[in-house]
Amino acid sequence: MRLIWPIAMRTLDQRTSDELGLPAALLMETAGRAVADAIARRLGAEGRGRLVTVLCGAGNNGGDGFVVARELLDRGYRVHAYGVGEAQKLSPAAALHHDALCRSGLRPRWASDAPHGHEQKNLHRSLLRSVAIVDALLGIGPSAPLREPLLGWVAQLDGRHSAFKVAIDVPSGLDAATGKVLGAAARVDLVVACAAAKPGLWLADGPSTWKELEIVDIGVPRRWVAAAAPEVTLLDAADARALSPARPDSAHKGTFGHLLVVGGSPGRAGAALLAAQGGLRSGPGLVTLATHGEVRSRLEGQVADLMVEAIRGGAAEAARVHKLLVGKDALVIGPGLGTGSAELDLCGRLCDGFAGPIVLDADALTALADKPELAASTKGRLVLTPHPGEAARLLGGDVASVEVDRLAAARALAQKFGAVVVLKGARSLVVDGEALAICGQPEPSLAVGGSGDVLAGVIGGLLAQGATPFAAAKLGVFLHNRAGAVLARRLGNRASTASDLLPALATAWCELDGVAVAAADAEVGAEDA
Repeated sequence: MRLIWPIAMRTLDQRTSDELGLPAALLMETAGRAVADAIARRLGAEGRGRLVTVLCGAGNNGGDGFVVARELLDRGYRVHAYGVGEAQKLSPAAALHHDALCRSGLRPRWASDAPHGHEQKNLHRSLLRSVAIVDALLGIGPSAPLREPLLGWVAQLDGRHSAFKVAIDVPSGLDAATGKVLGAAARVDLVVACAAAKPGLWLADGPSTWKELEIVDIGVPRRWVAAAAPEVTLLDAADARALSPARPDSAHKGTFGHLLVVGGSPGRAGAALLAAQGGLRSGPGLVTLATHGEVRSRLEGQVADLMVEAIRGGAAEAARVHKLLVGKDALVIGPGLGTGSAELDLCGRLCDGFAGPIVLDADALTALADKPELAASTKGRLVLTPHPGEAARLLGGDVASVEVDRLAAARALAQKFGAVVVLKGARSLVVDGEALAICGQPEPSLAVGGSGDVLAGVIGGLLAQGATPFAAAKLGVFLHNRAGAVLARRLGNRASTASDLLPALATAWCELDGVAVAAADAEVGAEDA
């Protein structure tokens, strides 16, 4: 699903007025009616005649709110409207709708200060008696901490009221671009987004401020929204289908590429095996696991679909490393590899000696943090898959600084290493320069050791099939997340393991491709019977 940055949305609003001749007042009218429709549908017939309180700011979001108040009044609701700021400072379009509301018989109660005294009692009484509350105070505008009087008004919408709470575009007090709370933020049941949803709803604190989303058409052409730059998407099935590599009927194993996974060391062979099996489940024709000699002797033949080779670092192994890279289409380095001098040397030889796309994960990220020049020859074909701790080491900071602004951290990594970055977490981010994809649905079943190794393998397998680094990372994150949802249905969130993800990936593919999921579950889930 395409999202849009606040600055791009303002540009599109203006372009709609300039090029299509649809004035701002008409866009407000369309938006306000759509919000009123959304409220009326959810309240049903029993809501008619009951009180709705609409809080309106002095900007365009407030103009939308005046339309909502007028529409609901016309549909038989009792409406209280509050204006925050000064009516004389309204934009021309908002002033038009304010005056129309007044002429309809409802004059907003304006306050230039935070509510206090008798005014605060009236507001509290109105909010407590309302069947619905509409937040039209700020919308996508603010990015700096709120000051009074708006801070006091937004603080009233902290979720304490039992009314059905609706925000236009984003809950007031939430930065629509970063998801940061600007001192206080409304907590609502429904966000009605105009033309497209805004990224801040899924970033940082954003997800905690709302429960349901509805996107409404206000007259901005959809093709303009789809083409807005920089690209930002919320990953969904439609995106994933568009990114999926083709599977022609005439194909053979060579059609879908050969993935090489390099990892595994004594005591940590499982990580490399999970990555290699994750690669198998993403659809490449061949997968080879190159690992420590001792590990190779134990793993060979355990998974019949994998070829297993021995590999190690050091100058004496240069020819063998080069030979292993011949004929490979993508490379995953790091799961369970180890962090000694031999492993650091091996990472360097692999990055320098391979001309195709590379995924660096786990121990390879530790090597990269110690020796950033490893990525010098891989710019434009590198995918990094750090968790917050690894991201902090790569940036020379701490986990807290990463978590406070995950998007900024991911972008900093992408710029530093010339890479596509998958910053893992409850809502993983995929960043390619300024372009962003968000995995919006948390799946607690994925919060287990080895889950990230499977993800690295999946992305590597997609790269081997010819997907671009950004496309492979987005599709890999989506499939991994969907497999987590499959596990939640089959095993719950508590008892699943990373190994369980492997058959669940097959079910995720079936769901994406429209194959009968029940049959797929029966086939790949027989081991759970």
